Amino acid sequence: MLLVSRELCRKCVALRLPVGHTWNVRTLSLSQHVARNKSISKDVKSQQDGGFTHKAREATRTTTYTAVILVGIGVTGLMIYTVCKELLSSFSPQTVYGAALEKCSAHPRVVDFLGDSIKGYGEESRRGRRQHVSHMGYEVEGCKGYRIKFHLKGQRRTATVNLDARQTAHGWDFRYLYVQLDSYPYEVIVIEDNRETVFGSSGEAPDSSVPLRS
Repeated sequence: MLLVSRELCRKCVALRLPVGHTWNVRTLSLSQHVARNKSISKDVKSQQDGGFTHKAREATRTTTYTAVILVGIGVTGLMIYTVCKELLSSFSPQTVYGAALEKCSAHPRVVDFLGDSIKGYGEESRRGRRQHVSHMGYEVEGCKGYRIKFHLKGQRRTATVNLDARQTAHGWDFRYLYVQLDSYPYEVIVIEDNRETVFGSSGEAPDSSVPLRS
């Protein structure tokens, strides 16, 4: 490989160029430098503004999602608390229903008419779905009470249960509890009737036109 000096290269180029040729050197004036710097600054600022706007939108979206999730958790927690409070309460529609179903299923005459394997259920919808047990709460002389209606089904027939339960000084008790057969002979079987004994002086529950709640 041959090494050629810089002066020799210039001489060779000068021999090939026409006479009077001058080297053109492009220079930038001060104003062009300033304009170029301004353009670069605008581009950088625009990119920074765009990045800030994007981050602000993302932060707002994240905050909204977090708020929705927290509200959902709060509502779910409130529902769970309400259900657990009702189930664990010593005097609630579910507690009264469970005690009534146990008494009815163990009664000899109910078993004779309905048969074995007696089950309880709530009202049936038009589609045949069994809903929750219907109940209505009331209060008499500062004591809470529930009127509850549900159905029984055994191997032979079905029946309807009506009851009234109320708080007492020692907890709660049935004012009355009876079973009525849904088919002939349409007999009414009284399981308990304490209206003249336990609740004789506490007054009757007011009749209400409000339908039983499911």
